Amino acid sequence: MKERIINTARERFFQFGFRKVTMDEIASDLGISKKTLYKYFDSKESLATEVVAEFQSNVTRMINNLRAEISDPIERFEKCVLEVSQRRSKVGNLFPADIKKDMPRLWNTIEEFREKTILDHMGDILQEGIKKGKIRKDINPKIATNIYLGSIQTIMQPDRLARNEYSIEEAFSNISKIFLQGVEVKQIKGISINSG
Repeated sequence: MKERIINTARERFFQFGFRKVTMDEIASDLGISKKTLYKYFDSKESLATEVVAEFQSNVTRMINNLRAEISDPIERFEKCVLEVSQRRSKVGNLFPADIKKDMPRLWNTIEEFREKTILDHMGDILQEGIKKGKIRKDINPKIATNIYLGSIQTIMQPDRLARNEYSIEEAFSNISKIFLQGVEVKQIKGISINSG
């Protein structure tokens, strides 16, 4: 039952945001009483916290699976970015925006998770890439990782995404492309090659 509640709440939160969803609606979707719902979650806030924790757990599991499945660090990075952007896209813009305003502690947890995940995961990929000759040796992995983290933190703010200037997938794709390939158009034997 707890899993069913989380799944139902997640669907509603991601579609309508945190503010507009009521515990009555979640209970109704499940065909249970609100009293039964409150046996498992004492508030809408605790339910939102569990939805976020589950999302973060799934992202961590996905990253660990990719680490075991894909040996090439660049290929693993690209696959990870694709997976995360697809998952984040399903969250939509309303839920994160509401959480940032209404539940600042939970928002801080989200930001801390994102920072730790990027610093740990990207740091590992860069170190491995340097050892395997896939990434330039003259790049400081800590600086590069913090540049990537800063880009993600800036672009993925709910207020920026709410303006609908770009999709989540487009944001992730462009950040990764610029990070891996740069923005310079390179010349090789008189042929212009667009590398970013």
